[in-house]
Amino acid sequence: MSQNLAGIFQTKSLAYMKSDDWKDQAACKGYDVNLFFDKYEDNETIRPAIDSICAACPISRICFAVGVSQKEYGVWGGVYLEKGKISREFGRHRSKKEWAETWKYLTMDK
Repeated sequence: MSQNLAGIFQTKSLAYMKSDDWKDQAACKGYDVNLFFDKYEDNETIRPAIDSICAACPISRICFAVGVSQKEYGVWGGVYLEKGKISREFGRHRSKKEWAETWKYLTMDK
């Protein structure tokens, strides 16, 4: 799956995400990391706020690609992943329109 997804991202972005420098530009930098893991799972009312942080983040595409390629758990690029796959359970709070907008932003070239 990571090879297919990697085709979506430009070579420059792939090199950048391997360096870990992208984390310095993350909108979530300085937030309690548990907001993107345990607290996101346990408290459905905070999920839209966390999604909004990610939606405004300049590197959410890179973050999402890292989460998928590294088979991570938690919120990556505004999407909750389980072993690098989109979690249906923790994505239910989004409408079809919100999913379409998120997916378009994360996977389409601008």
